[in-house]
Amino acid sequence: KLMNNLFIRHGEVENKANIYYANLPGFYLSDLGRSQAKKAAIKIKQFNVKHIISSPLLRARQTAEIISKEIGIDVEISENIIEWSGPHDWIGKTWNEIKSTDNYKKSNNNPKNLTNTGESLKSVFVRVQNIYDKYENALFISHQDTIRAFTYYYLEETDFTKNRPDHCELQILKNKVIKTIKYD
Repeated sequence: KLMNNLFIRHGEVENKANIYYANLPGFYLSDLGRSQAKKAAIKIKQFNVKHIISSPLLRARQTAEIISKEIGIDVEISENIIEWSGPHDWIGKTWNEIKSTDNYKKSNNNPKNLTNTGESLKSVFVRVQNIYDKYENALFISHQDTIRAFTYYYLEETDFTKNRPDHCELQILKNKVIKTIKYD
């Protein structure tokens, strides 16, 4: 069996209003998200996972519980891998509303260019690294920009818009390279 720390983004979320939910409570996995987590769990069995560490947000915990049942490892919760909140003035707004803001237009789909975030992506990297370095053979269940902030700085990459994980996509870091495994 292979040995590495793995990252996985939570499954698809029920978000009928199509809002930017960031750290808002109550966002849970959709039926598709639960199915994605089950399929990802089957892929995860090929790895020598000894720990499952999840963000405390509901969607990540639900993904972790599905994977935990499949591979038989208890879930630990860590605030270190919670979602990056992004721009404060976006939270709770629809994507159509957000796309009309100057902040969005200036960002060019790159979160590093955003303002009014409250937490830099570099500080996200630091908090994730604080827990990442304490484990071997761990599966970290987190969020797109949290995972990407870590991998971007860890691998010393230059384009933040690449390697952003899809729902329930596994990412393995080895020898300064990301290997991506889709759940299907």
